[in-house]
Amino acid sequence: MTRFIHNIIAASAALLLMGAGASCTMMQDKTDDCPTGLYVRFVYDYNTQRADMFRDHVGHVKLYVYDETGRKVAEKSVSNGDAYAPLRDYGYSVHFDPSELAPGRYRLQAIGMQKDWDDALATDGAKYRLEEGDSHTDLKIHLDHAAEALAGTNYHPVEHRSVALDTLWHTLKVMSYEPRDGRATPSLHATKAPYSVYPLEEQYVTVASGYATYATVSLVRDTKHLNITLRQIDEPDKITHNDFDVDIIEPNGTIGHDNGVAAGDSLLYTPYASWTSRFDDGGVTVEPQGSRADETAVQRTAHYNLMFNRLVIDSNDPGKGALLRIRKRADGKTVALINLTQFLSEGRIAYDIRNYGDQEYLDREYDYHLNLFLQGNKWKYCDIVVNVLGWARRKENIEL
Repeated sequence: MTRFIHNIIAASAALLLMGAGASCTMMQDKTDDCPTGLYVRFVYDYNTQRADMFRDHVGHVKLYVYDETGRKVAEKSVSNGDAYAPLRDYGYSVHFDPSELAPGRYRLQAIGMQKDWDDALATDGAKYRLEEGDSHTDLKIHLDHAAEALAGTNYHPVEHRSVALDTLWHTLKVMSYEPRDGRATPSLHATKAPYSVYPLEEQYVTVASGYATYATVSLVRDTKHLNITLRQIDEPDKITHNDFDVDIIEPNGTIGHDNGVAAGDSLLYTPYASWTSRFDDGGVTVEPQGSRADETAVQRTAHYNLMFNRLVIDSNDPGKGALLRIRKRADGKTVALINLTQFLSEGRIAYDIRNYGDQEYLDREYDYHLNLFLQGNKWKYCDIVVNVLGWARRKENIEL
């Protein structure tokens, strides 16, 4: 008898569970206890590691929703803080319930940063600034730079004040499931081909009444980092970071709603950090002031860290691109003038198996390394270093 009663109780519990499921999956007129509305998640796997690093890298997201005419109908911001860091939770969703977003077809755009936008603006150094409006085409992001060009040039300095740039992410594409009933949350999308940046038809989602729509916004990182090391071939111990001025020149200060680089002022990016490494019998030490007072060094190397905005290859004129310029501080002579956009894109060869195109590689990679070897007043050759099994590609200066 006890076993019979136990079986009846178990069967009743199972029926209750089936009924609860049915209320979500079969009875469309009863959805109070079901997920409805729009759930938007985020990934940042458009990188050379091909790993989702969103939860580790991104600390602030601003999400915009536009209707089919391009008019903004909703927006939400989420930031990590000291006490609460929701974006560190894998698969975190920004939710718009039916009272916030009526059924319809919508376009999504998202902007990401390392930390809350207002907090970033309160710190030192050049900042990204949002320009917003009622239409999706009104969205632009401007990088701070001097209003006046340097005397005798048309270059507008980006004033770092010894602070690295904040990191900006933009929308690559939007991926969504068909509106669905039921409680089961679908798996998080991974970014899949085609990888063209910002295809218009891949920005839309459909929100249906009484159903849940799950969408994933894939982000692309626009802010890049470059480390440069200078070595002297003839006199390896006779170089310091104070001997040279290093900069990057490129008119890429404004990013549009489509993540395109808008024409504007020519920006002058300078290092936010520089130092000299000294090699001798005692090992490697750092000489912040680059002093040559002690001549016991066997070798010295000069180092420069720079950050800059997205690089875009001009399909109409591939010879154009950002310029890396290195000049001797003592006399102003140029020792290197390099098309940085073309130069860095050659790092794609390290990933031959992936068959990256030039622009795809430039958008996936965010941490570049160049080792330049100087001979006299010109660079002799340069190693493009990619952190894949110590891969490096050597380029010689044919003009030497």
